[in-house]
Amino acid sequence: MRKILSVILFFVPILLVAQIQQDTLAGGTQQKKRIRIINSDYTKTIESDSGTISRFRGNIMMEHENVIMECDSAELSPSGIFEAFGNAKITNNTTVVTGDTMIYNQMTGKAKVWGRIVYLTDEGSTLKTSEVDFDTETEIGYFEHEGVIIDSFRILESRKGYYYSKTKYFEFIGQVQSDTKDYVLQSDSMTYNTNTKIFNFYRNTHIWSGNGYLYCDKGWYDSDRDIMFFHRNSYMLAEKQEIFADSIYYENGGRKGRLYSNVQAIDTAQKTIALADFADFDMNTENFLMRKNPSIIIYDDRDSVFLRADTLYSVTQTLKIPVSKKDTAVLAPDTIVNIIDTVAPVPDSIVHIIDTVATVPDSIVHITDTIAPKSTVYITDTAAFVSTPAPDSLSVFPVQDTIEYMDSTYKELFAFGNAKLYRNDFQLICDSMYYNNVDSIWKVYQDPILWNGKKMQIISDSMKFYMINGDFDHADFNGNAMLVTPEGDPDSTIYFNQVKSKNMKAHLKNRKLSVFEAMGNLQTLAFSLADFTMNKAEAGSLKIIFDESGKTRRIAYYEQVNAGNNPFTLVMENEIQLPGYRWEIDLRPKSGSEVLNRPLRPSERAVREALTKPSFPIMKRIEELEDKIKNK
Repeated sequence: MRKILSVILFFVPILLVAQIQQDTLAGGTQQKKRIRIINSDYTKTIESDSGTISRFRGNIMMEHENVIMECDSAELSPSGIFEAFGNAKITNNTTVVTGDTMIYNQMTGKAKVWGRIVYLTDEGSTLKTSEVDFDTETEIGYFEHEGVIIDSFRILESRKGYYYSKTKYFEFIGQVQSDTKDYVLQSDSMTYNTNTKIFNFYRNTHIWSGNGYLYCDKGWYDSDRDIMFFHRNSYMLAEKQEIFADSIYYENGGRKGRLYSNVQAIDTAQKTIALADFADFDMNTENFLMRKNPSIIIYDDRDSVFLRADTLYSVTQTLKIPVSKKDTAVLAPDTIVNIIDTVAPVPDSIVHIIDTVATVPDSIVHITDTIAPKSTVYITDTAAFVSTPAPDSLSVFPVQDTIEYMDSTYKELFAFGNAKLYRNDFQLICDSMYYNNVDSIWKVYQDPILWNGKKMQIISDSMKFYMINGDFDHADFNGNAMLVTPEGDPDSTIYFNQVKSKNMKAHLKNRKLSVFEAMGNLQTLAFSLADFTMNKAEAGSLKIIFDESGKTRRIAYYEQVNAGNNPFTLVMENEIQLPGYRWEIDLRPKSGSEVLNRPLRPSERAVREALTKPSFPIMKRIEELEDKIKNK
């Protein structure tokens, strides 16, 4: 009895394994159905060593796992290989592949279709190539002998690629070129989703749009919304602008964008070069906002101005200018200035914020949709500017039948927080600056200091610099003004000539000081190392006239109270400085590169404009072949 039980226990595992194997085979047979013949005008079977071979001819239609195959003639081997000849067609859900010849493996569900031209179509998109491998289970197609994708408004070609039918996703590899209704594109590799209409592109991507051009090594384009985002070596070229950045976000419909990291924007029309690590721009209005270490170069044929601040903002404003209906000429600039002063004056002094806001933001909040709001408040840690564009009509002019209005634009530039400016003949630091190109006045606020190298320093509560024909004509220094010039070597002397007054004015001629005036509560200290004397004077005002070489020609005191010379031996140490004296030479910007605090990139305009646009050679070859087939 025990022996019989032992034998039974020995064979049970073997029987169980055998049953599992049998069940598995049965399951596999159920999972893999045989090809079903739907139609064939003629069928013939041939017995071979490997099994029965079936041959079909005329209006053939087969079905396998919901995959439909059609052709003119075919052969089905015992191993489940289906070979189709003449007008071969395979349909899998929404994907249809047609060609001259096809091989289909019923065990793997994989098909290969080839011919003079193979077409893969799916919901409005058509791939044209010479050979397609298609997996009916994963619904993934592959071509490696050049192909062209065509849909309702784009053509896209590449050397090889994949198509993912379930997600409607194309992947293109090698010499990719695309032509859409708005852009011509070229890249090493790219993907495209026919549902979302979104392109993703990779290395060496070039995009042309009209006179514009873009480049990146990675990015995407939403063709439905006409929005792009580029990162890695991004570059943008327009008729008058050239932009470098690590990343570029651009809405072509609104012509607005945003730039990130290592930004450099060259504008040849405005003769400016802007640099920052963040910038918003609007090409319609030419407005821009820059933060994160921004700086700008304003250049002309003779010199360049280098400017930086915590925030730089430029906005284009529009005025309604009254003109006679009989005379369409725009009013003279002086009249425009009067209108600006009447309608939207810019304050001469800063409006201080005292407990009016709970917190002052570290940076200006900027909304791209409202990049030029009708009334904008610009806030820094210490001050606020208000910029208000002119209304659509001006009440200061009577509305008469003989008067009509024309649009006239002007530009404003704001610099907020820790502003620095460098030009060869003068340097400046302050908290904030404002400029518009109508009255051509630079307005400077909050503890400004002006230098002419190490030769001269002027401080005051605020400053104004008036420009004519792009150059400085005269300057006003308002409130607690003081002029300081070193006597002797500025790096070693302890004697500094000083002029202190309520206000000062300087006139320039050919970029040289021609007249200097100090007005109100004048105090002066003048040192002479030749005879070791100090002259101290008090008066109502002072006027100094210089010759063309810059030497003093005449000095005149007005309403003089007292004056006198004292030898150095009789001058106390606390007497060599007027109240409020400062010599801040260490704060002076020493060069334009110091103000920029980053290297400049050379222009690539000539190289980029010389690039050859895509010529679509694959598409041309396929079109020529289609014409030959049709006319044959």
